Amino acid sequence: MLHFNRKTEYALLALEHMAHSDGFKASTREISETQRIPYPVLAKIMQLLANRGLIKSVQGTKGGYLLAKDPNDITVENIVHIFEGPVAVAECFKEEKISCPQWDGCLIKGPFSELNRKIHRLLAQTTVSQLMEQPAPRTELPTYKESQ
Repeated sequence: MLHFNRKTEYALLALEHMAHSDGFKASTREISETQRIPYPVLAKIMQLLANRGLIKSVQGTKGGYLLAKDPNDITVENIVHIFEGPVAVAECFKEEKISCPQWDGCLIKGPFSELNRKIHRLLAQTTVSQLMEQPAPRTELPTYKESQ
């Protein structure tokens, strides 16, 4: 199953929260409480985002974090790469050098390669700003039948 881990989700929620702050500082505590993210986990996520240059740390008793980039310039792919590493629909697409013993005769590598390209394109084209524009989520999960 292709899914993001919690750190990726929490990072996106934190960035969305900061983007809604309109240039005002947001503390880790504030984001943690508002987004219901465990504080210790979020603190580590915020440090990593700051180390990668996506957010800036403001020191002091009234400190917090600010976006270092415009939300239009931060893509989901940026965040996924930080917390997930390379995203691929099959293990063989994660590696720079193909080491799969079935590669030469593989019948699904073409379609999987195309699917992989589409996923990367979608992640690269989706920005934090676009995430903020999405309509309110449905209260129930879509069924397998609905997603076809």
